[in-house]
Amino acid sequence: MMKAKGPSKSPQKPVRRMPSVQDARFNQLALQLGVPLKELAPLLQISESTLHRFRKQTHLKGPTAERIELLQGIIQHGLRVYGGDAEALRAWLRYPLGELDGKTPLQSLTTIAGFTQVDDVLGRIEHGIFF
Repeated sequence: MMKAKGPSKSPQKPVRRMPSVQDARFNQLALQLGVPLKELAPLLQISESTLHRFRKQTHLKGPTAERIELLQGIIQHGLRVYGGDAEALRAWLRYPLGELDGKTPLQSLTTIAGFTQVDDVLGRIEHGIFF
């Protein structure tokens, strides 16, 4: 006599989680700046583990949200200056500048004063004012 088999168990498929809004936002920001997430954390003045925790959240507020807005402003200004050429902007962000005491714009974006300086340099480039 044959025993009836229960429903066959198929191998379980891995559950794919949809990226959160913040996850997509951080990934886009890193892509636009040409940096890995590991290098994005210091620009946001947070640790790498905090960045990964924030990626799962649906809403950010406070200093991190403000820094994201500042970075997005620099990116938008840079894209205007470079005619929408994202690759040229990424190259410029990694180029040491005398106006920034030999630091790259990315290195300068770790302080609020640095954001102002980088934005000023972009403004001078935009208006053809070179030193």
